[in-house]
Amino acid sequence: MNKRDIDFMAELMAKMDRKASVAGDIINDYLAKRKLNPEEKALFLEIIWGIIRCYARLKWAYPDADWSARIQNFIRKGIPAVSNAPLDIQYEVPEWFLDHIPNPESELPLLLEKPPIVLRATGNRDEISADLKQEGLAVENCTTSPFGLILKEYANLKNTRAWKKGLIEIQDEGAQLLALDVGIKSGQSVFDFCAGAGGKSLIFAQIMQNKGQILAYDITPKKLFELVKRATRAQIKIIQIATQLPNPDKKFDHVVVDAPCSGCGTWRRCPNMRWQLTEKQLKHIVRVQSEILNRAEQYVKIGGFLSYATCSLTSDENEAQVDAFIKTHPDYQIIRQKRYSPARTNTDGFFLAQMQKG
Repeated sequence: MNKRDIDFMAELMAKMDRKASVAGDIINDYLAKRKLNPEEKALFLEIIWGIIRCYARLKWAYPDADWSARIQNFIRKGIPAVSNAPLDIQYEVPEWFLDHIPNPESELPLLLEKPPIVLRATGNRDEISADLKQEGLAVENCTTSPFGLILKEYANLKNTRAWKKGLIEIQDEGAQLLALDVGIKSGQSVFDFCAGAGGKSLIFAQIMQNKGQILAYDITPKKLFELVKRATRAQIKIIQIATQLPNPDKKFDHVVVDAPCSGCGTWRRCPNMRWQLTEKQLKHIVRVQSEILNRAEQYVKIGGFLSYATCSLTSDENEAQVDAFIKTHPDYQIIRQKRYSPARTNTDGFFLAQMQKG
């Protein structure tokens, strides 16, 4: 690792002290100019994201050092031992955050680990796996999701035949399991209320065998245009997009609210973002989620299902949110509540609550 790269890393970490969210964009811009070969790039990314993953521990272990010295210590010695540090330092989270996570001693250490890259096969998984291996990619089947493939080594997926044909998508196994647990059947009608770029809509269409109706709505139309491209690539025919909410007279078998959330369940993939969240922001997020749930439920048929999902581990956004909804909507009953996480399912952190309208 040369001085130029270490100087960049030190500058990046100093910027993270001021605004944690900038890390990914700054790293990508630097690499675009740096022109490293694949091996050099992989080593660079391994080191810089390793440093970001132990941001608080490096500051605690070397309190009087600047970032250049901390980085050189990391390169020489690895992750510092912090068994005597406060739990928030050991777990790399803001101190206030500990009170919002059930069983933090079980969940948070695993959020420090580097996650696998997981793909969703949109066709025959064995055939897709064989094709990827033929192109030199190291993949293996996920243990739980019938669609999941683990990419064991970094590769440029967009150059593969499977990607160009729409046969693979990047999607964590937890998200795949959650979508399966919603229980949507072929031929049903589904309202994906916070569709975003369409990850859930696409796997719903796969589960439904491209039969039925999916209406995908998001308050940000630009995200939906990405869904259109992805659906076209995957040859999905049953998804329609909506940039405005339909008339409430329109009812669906399933309304799925993949709510905007803190995103803390994905912190092992985005370790810089753990320093962006504040307690004030969390309270605002909870209010927005409540408003969205109340708006979405009016589209559920009698006997239909309202599924509420987050990529969060906080009780505020999950169980407490559902309990508050049920108290004001006695015509709903909880069918299931489930958490997915590194500790429980060896996946990113997600939550699902499914409620049926009586």
